[in-house]
Amino acid sequence: MSARAQTNLPALAVALLVLTTTAALGMALADGAFASAERDSGERRVAVALSERLVGPAGPLTTRANVLNATAVENLTANRLQNQYPVVGDRAVRVRLDDRTLVETGTPDGGTTIRRIVLVRETQTRRYEPALDIGNTTTIPRRTDRVRLTLDPPPRTVLHTVRANGRAVFHNASGLQGNVTADLSRFETTRLAFSANRTLSTGDVTVTYVPAEETKSILEVTVDAR
Repeated sequence: MSARAQTNLPALAVALLVLTTTAALGMALADGAFASAERDSGERRVAVALSERLVGPAGPLTTRANVLNATAVENLTANRLQNQYPVVGDRAVRVRLDDRTLVETGTPDGGTTIRRIVLVRETQTRRYEPALDIGNTTTIPRRTDRVRLTLDPPPRTVLHTVRANGRAVFHNASGLQGNVTADLSRFETTRLAFSANRTLSTGDVTVTYVPAEETKSILEVTVDAR
C-alpha cells in the first residue's frame, strides 16, 4: 500500500496544480469582466448625461429642447465642450452631427455611443421697407418668431398702433417712433397693420425679421473611458 500511495502522489500533485491554476484563471477572468462591466457602465452614464445636456432647453447649443442653434454648433470646440460640460472629465469624447465630427477630445476607440434625433435651426436676418400706400398693412414674407420695426413717420403723421394678425402689439396715442421689437408666433405667417392719422408711405416703416429653417439630424455622442 505504501508503494501504491507513493505512485498516486504525482497524480495528486498534478490535480492540485490544475485546480489551483483553474481557480486563479477564473478569478482573473471574473475581475476582468467586472472591471469591463464597471467601465462600460461609467461610459454609458457619461454618454447619456452629456447627450442630454447637449440637447437640453437651457444649454449653450440650443434654442429650445432638442433644437440646436447652427451657429453655436459651428463654434463648439474641445475646450468649450470640457468647460461647459464638466461631466466629460478626462475621458475621450467624440461629438458628431450626421456624418461630420463637430469636436473630439482624446482618441475615442470604441466606447459607448448615444444617438439622438435633433433639429438644427439656421437663421438669417432680413430687412425690407413695405409699401404702405394702400391699407397701411404688410405681410412678412416668411414665418418668424420675432420682428423688429423701425418706425419713422413724417412730421404731423401720428402712427399710434401696430397690430400683428389683429393683436395690438404696440400702442401709444401720442405716437410711436424709433425701434420696437415684438414676439410673434413661429407657427403662422404674420400680417402687420399700422394705424395712423394718415396713409403711410414706403420708408416710414422698416421691417427686420429672422426667418428660421430647421433640419432634422442625428446627434451622436461617443465616450471612451479607457
